[in-house]
Amino acid sequence: MQSQKYISLALTSIDIIFILLILLILLISCSLFHKAFAASPAFDQIFITDEETSNQRNDWVQTYGNDSTHLRSDHTNLLAVDYLSDGKTLDTTFWLASNLENASTYSQPLKRIRYGMLIAIVSLPPTSGYNGANYNFYIEAVDGKWSEYLYQLSSTGSSALIESKINYTEPFAGSTIGPGYAKLRLNLSSINYPTAYGLSFYTAESYKSNEVRDFTSWIAIPPATVDILTHPEKIVIRQGEKHVIPAEIDTPFSNNVTSITFDNGTDFSSDGLNVSIQRIHPPLFEVEVSPQTPVGAYTIPFVASMLIATTYSTSPTTTAATATVDTVTGVIDPEFQVSKKYPTIGYITSQANLTIDVIPPLTVNETFMAIWDTYATHIAIVVSGMVGVLMTFFVEHLRSRREHRNRNLNN
Repeated sequence: MQSQKYISLALTSIDIIFILLILLILLISCSLFHKAFAASPAFDQIFITDEETSNQRNDWVQTYGNDSTHLRSDHTNLLAVDYLSDGKTLDTTFWLASNLENASTYSQPLKRIRYGMLIAIVSLPPTSGYNGANYNFYIEAVDGKWSEYLYQLSSTGSSALIESKINYTEPFAGSTIGPGYAKLRLNLSSINYPTAYGLSFYTAESYKSNEVRDFTSWIAIPPATVDILTHPEKIVIRQGEKHVIPAEIDTPFSNNVTSITFDNGTDFSSDGLNVSIQRIHPPLFEVEVSPQTPVGAYTIPFVASMLIATTYSTSPTTTAATATVDTVTGVIDPEFQVSKKYPTIGYITSQANLTIDVIPPLTVNETFMAIWDTYATHIAIVVSGMVGVLMTFFVEHLRSRREHRNRNLNN
């Protein structure tokens, strides 16, 4: 009996250990599965010019000092940017005015050159981060050596270093430099695979105590599509008619419409079908169909731009306790001060379609039925009133005749 008891206990222990092992394997599998399939939105390569994303008419922003004599070189003159993502990494190419390689520029004493991007996470409050930017990712050349940094930014005025690769003398994996370009690669797991975020690309060049930067305005990720809802939802217009159509145009980032254009400008005209924009925000279209416009469905493409405010327009919050000073070193974070000059707006530009069904004009019978459907109740009320008045007069007339006849008989 005693031996059976020990055997039973041993078997029970083995069963417990086996179950725990199974649970451990399941937990590890779930973790690996999550890591394998966690990803941000993927999108194909997008190319934008500096004119399309310029933060202001004068690209250069003086972030430190007031002297730009040794700054604004071709190595930081940003002409265009292209970027793409597979959901795991974000690859960006900065196209620069320096089309000939000149490594000595990166090795000049007292000079720093930086290529970077600000990242605003849409799910976080606009007051978070440095003026709304939650991360700052960049590569920087100092004395001919390259370093890569990723900082998380807090509205308290502090920043936390997430990743760094310091003092590389040769191009390193992910980010590379070449004649007329700089390539950056950000591992999106470092910022927790955001599902929606904003980007502002920038270059920076500093000499001694002076610095200038070239920012782009904010760009939405994933690239937003424009949705349009008209009132009525289905636009049906007869030949020879003109209608005014209110509409709502929005994206997941904004519904603040700033411009609407057709292929030929602000108006569309084809086969006697004319569409014009009466108001931008909220959108109002005027649609006029000539009697000669062929019957059928028309799809009219247009391009809409929406204003987005990815960052908060006021300075980051500070308190007496946190202020903008690192409590360990007592040094003010320079980037916190620069953030007051971060771009605060961006634009989403995308194509959408306005669909219009053109149908024949009303026939005589349809016109009569339409009039009857519209005014039948009013006509019935008017006729009923007239009948009531006539009946009153008729009854009064009969009563008067009867009284007159009775008086004649009495006489």
